[in-house]
Amino acid sequence: SNSNQPTMSSSFSMRSYFQSQLQQVSVGFHSLSSSPPELYKAYTLKFLDSYAYFSFSLVFTLFLSEDFGMSDVEAGTIYGAWGALITVFGLFTGTIIDKLGVAKCLRIGFILSFITRVMLFACTS
Repeated sequence: SNSNQPTMSSSFSMRSYFQSQLQQVSVGFHSLSSSPPELYKAYTLKFLDSYAYFSFSLVFTLFLSEDFGMSDVEAGTIYGAWGALITVFGLFTGTIIDKLGVAKCLRIGFILSFITRVMLFACTS
């Protein structure tokens, strides 16, 4: 017999490992059931923001190359600068968030982000 083929005991131990990991994840999510509603709102906004960010990231360099005729290197450089500016912006806005509060800043950020993305979507050229 070939020693590289999984045996019955290795597939059983793998199954029990995944079952125990799934149980730990389930317990973790169950512990959130007593959390305040604001936590779910913050997680929902974070999910939507991340979804928008990564969706934009997927098409940004293609957009620069196709619509503006940039080379891959030029588009990648602008994409890298954009990512760096987001990081720097995040570092400097921390004090503003501390003064206004997280909930208010999340609302302001979501509204501004939504408006700008709708404007980008509505552009025809």
